[in-house]
Amino acid sequence: MGRNRDFYIVHQDKDIFVVDKPAGLLSVPIPNSNAKNLFDLVADHLGKHGVRVGSVHRIDRYTSGLMVFSKKERAHYDLFEQFKNHTPERCYLAIVRGIIEEDEGELVHYLKLIKEGFRNIVVDKEEEGATFARLRYKVKERFANNTLVEVYLDTGLKNQIRVQFNEIGHQLVGDQHYAPEEKQEPLINRQALHAYRLSFKHPRTGKKVTYEAKIPPDMLRVMDRFRWNREKQQNS
Repeated sequence: MGRNRDFYIVHQDKDIFVVDKPAGLLSVPIPNSNAKNLFDLVADHLGKHGVRVGSVHRIDRYTSGLMVFSKKERAHYDLFEQFKNHTPERCYLAIVRGIIEEDEGELVHYLKLIKEGFRNIVVDKEEEGATFARLRYKVKERFANNTLVEVYLDTGLKNQIRVQFNEIGHQLVGDQHYAPEEKQEPLINRQALHAYRLSFKHPRTGKKVTYEAKIPPDMLRVMDRFRWNREKQQNS
């Protein structure tokens, strides 16, 4: 729909503001930090028109893709409740290490947020602080040694996709936080994860709306190289 200097505007109307966030930009402010973040940028952009912005969800700093903000108090309450109840459909594209044999599947774990490294870890269901985490996935493409998957979040915990795939031995390409060896990956300097599609009920009409964000250039570069590697292996 249009590009701001720091983000791409996918859709806006009287109630909502849908944005494609670039990787590396914080979703919302964090305490004791002056780091640039999307919420402040959107608030500044819309504040010039007297609009008060509301935040209802977030994605990781080094994940790219779709976020929606509210522009009205009623819309904020409605969207907040939807995300709290996990009713929006959130589809991500992820490139993982290894070949996932099943065409589709479900991952269920219990995660616990720890202070060390401010990360989630997989724990037993009975452990104090354990939180239920579930996602579904579909294989989109298999490369020589990696897999492109479409991931659907049923819950929305911090770093959930990264933690759950890492737990089953399929860490995300470029994810230096949960797989330090990924610092050696030359093709991308962040986790290959993109919030690709977002569906929810429009707070004014109640009708389902769906938005998509183009795959960013750094992930396209990885996919192109992995396709080349696959073809090279097949022809050798």
